[in-house]
This record gives sequence, C-alpha cells and structure tokens, in this order.
Amino acid sequence: MSEKDSFYKSVFKIAVPVTLQSLLMALLNLTDQLMVGQLGDTAIASVGMSTKIYGIIAVVLAGLSTGVSIFAAQFWGSKDAKSVSQVLGLGLIAGFTFTFLFSAAVFIDSPLFLSMFTTDANVIDKGFIFLQIMSLGFVPVMLTMMYSAILRSTGHAQWPMYVSFITVGVNVVLNYLLIFGNLGAPELGLQGAAIATLIARILECLLIIGAVYRYRLPGAVGLKNLFIIPRPLINKFVITTFPLLLTELVWVLGETAYAIIYSRMGTLEMTAMTITFPLQGLCIGLLSGLASAAGVLVGNRLGANEADTALNHAKRFIRLGIVISLVIGAIIAAGAQLYVSAFNISEEAAQMGTYIVMVFAGFLWVKVSNMIMAGGILVSGGDSKFVFGMEATATWLIGVPSGLLLALVWKQPVYLVYLIICLEEVARFIVGCIRIYSRRWMRNLVSDLAQSQ
Repeated sequence: MSEKDSFYKSVFKIAVPVTLQSLLMALLNLTDQLMVGQLGDTAIASVGMSTKIYGIIAVVLAGLSTGVSIFAAQFWGSKDAKSVSQVLGLGLIAGFTFTFLFSAAVFIDSPLFLSMFTTDANVIDKGFIFLQIMSLGFVPVMLTMMYSAILRSTGHAQWPMYVSFITVGVNVVLNYLLIFGNLGAPELGLQGAAIATLIARILECLLIIGAVYRYRLPGAVGLKNLFIIPRPLINKFVITTFPLLLTELVWVLGETAYAIIYSRMGTLEMTAMTITFPLQGLCIGLLSGLASAAGVLVGNRLGANEADTALNHAKRFIRLGIVISLVIGAIIAAGAQLYVSAFNISEEAAQMGTYIVMVFAGFLWVKVSNMIMAGGILVSGGDSKFVFGMEATATWLIGVPSGLLLALVWKQPVYLVYLIICLEEVARFIVGCIRIYSRRWMRNLVSDLAQSQ
C-alpha cells in the first residue's frame, strides 16, 4: 500500500466514526427538543437555560480533552503507551476536580445558576429540578470525554461511536417512557427528561470505561500507572492546555456577542438567522471528523519525529477539507430556498434566511479549513498560544466590531452583516496557512518525556 493510500485509509478510520458520533449527538439533541417541546414554553425555556449552564462546563472539558488528545497522539506516535496512560490520569485529575466542584455547586443551588440567565420565576421554579438532576451527570460526561479523547488519539475512534449508538437509543426510549408515562412508566414530564439523560450519560461512561478494560485498549492500566505523573509532563501539559481553555472561552463569548448583534437587529432578522443554525451545525458536524483526524495523524507523525510527513499530512488535510466543503457548499446553495421553505415563517424572513444560507454556503470551505488548521493541525504541535491569539484577534478586532457597526450604526441587512462577519474567517485562513507553511508550529512535545515500557 502506498503512503498516500495509507493516509486516506487512516483518515477514513478516524474521521468517519467521529462524524457519525457528531451526527448521533445532533440527532439526540433534536429528539430531546421535540419531546420536551410537547410540554410547553416553560419546559422548553427551562431546558434552554440548563443547556447554557452545561455549556460552561462543556467549554472547560472541551479544552481539557483537546490537551489530552495532543499529548496522547504524540506519545502514541513515539510508541510510549505508558505516558499515554499518564496523560489520561492527568486529564482525569484536572477534569474531576473542576467538574465535581461545579456539579456540587449546581446541585446545591440550582435556582441561583438559573437566575444568572433568566428572571422568569416559572422557568426557575420548574427548571431547577431538571438542572439539579442533570448536574449529577457532569462527572460521567467528563469521564466519557477523557477516555474518548485517548481512544481517538490512538486510532480507536470506533469505540466512542459504538457506545453513542447504544446510549442515544437508550436515551430516546427512556424519554418516551418517562416524559409521557408510556407503557406503564410513571409520567414525570420535565423531570423524566432529566432522569433519562442522566441514565444515558452514566451508561455511556460505564460502557466506554468497560470497553477500555475489557479489550485492553489504551488507558487500561492500574492506578499506579494512571495517577503517578512526572512533574515535567504536568508542567508542559498546563502550559499547552491553558491557552486551549482560553480559546474555547473566546469562542463562546464571540458567539454570544454575535447572537446579541442579530437579536438587536429585530425579530425578523433573528428569526432568519436562527433557522440557519441547524443547517450550520449539521454541516460543521459532518466535517468535524477531518479536524479530529488531522490532530491525531499529524500529532502521531510529530511524536515519531517525522516532520516532513507531518507537514505533507497537514497540506493534504487542508486540500481535502476545501474540496469536500466546496461540493457540499454548492449543494447547499442550490437548495437554499427549499431548506428555508420548510419553516413556517413570513415571506420577508424567508427571503433573509435564503440569503444567509447562501452566504454560509459560500464561506463553508474557509470555515472548514480553519477548523482543520486551528482545531487539528496547529494544536497537534502544541501551538496553542498562537491559536488563541489568532482566534481572539479575528473575533474581537474584526468580527464583533464590524458586526456592531454594520448592524447597529449603519443599519445594514442581516445577510450583509453576516457576510462581513464571515470575513474574519478569511483573515484566520490567511494567517493559519502562513503559520503552517512556516513550520514554526511543528514541535515534538514528548521527546524529553519518554517513559520506559
């Protein structure tokens, strides 16, 4: 098998399971929304506010799991399985400390957290029980994310996908039983939705960890090899991972700022933008596997001291992302009007929504390229400080100021505001390409951290 064929086989092995898992989670979220939606406006709002609170911990865990992935991929490339387990232990210690404290605080005073996002007494009154139950699932979610990061980084991405298939099915069935009281189950409404999600998250955690130890996958070690971690690894992990946490925070704050901009433009504009979110999420989810595969394969090569191969992999991933997203973008643009027509909205909002979908289709290739470069290639070499600087600068010096000016000062149409905001992606793309071709991001983070087998 040629080197090129081996590359695409590896991409397929990692990207497809990650993509399928992303789609499964999107399907689960949609199903939850539809089922809870039958309970009325207050229930929907309660779930929405609880999701915002969960988003706080999700941001931290996303940054932490990315840090685990970076080191695990390089250690795996250098054939250092012992250090892979130590990276997992480091992620578990940091993740448990934060998650346990956060979930305890939410469980003890859920109304306080809900009041940070809403002043509606009904939402706080009905939502606090939902959020309290959900908080019990934060630690299992952390465990699932850390073990999944290890499995993906070592070429075992199919296992998290298998587990997701099972748990999504369990969650849907339990929702059907516990929300509405079908088949003799108690009718618990919003509380039933929370219990169903909690059970599914605990099951997912147990299945992932069970598979790791049952099949002796990476990370299947005793406590001694898991939690006795060399100080040099701790120091380098913190230095690399902290900027990733800041990057996730910048992204969340940026998305919040954009939401405020669109909402201040008017109800029609916000409606037009909102109906495009499911499509945008689906497209990014479809191609998220490429970023994961890039992080793993490029990181493996860097850990094996194969810098030239790592750079060739990086270039191939960028080209592959551009080609695939251009094809998908063309299909989306052609079907923009058909997609928008599926929503029961006014003609004016529908026209705005169609234009927004077409703008998204036109910029999809650059959005995907940036996801691959920043979220996969650059961080695989530990270039997290540069990624943070690039993301923060593009968002807060280009995207947010231009959006505010066009929307609130110059009163431009929402689709033009969105188009100009998307230009920040072009700036990211140019800077990211220059950085990749400079080779300054290519670092072996683990060469001085090798462990005897």
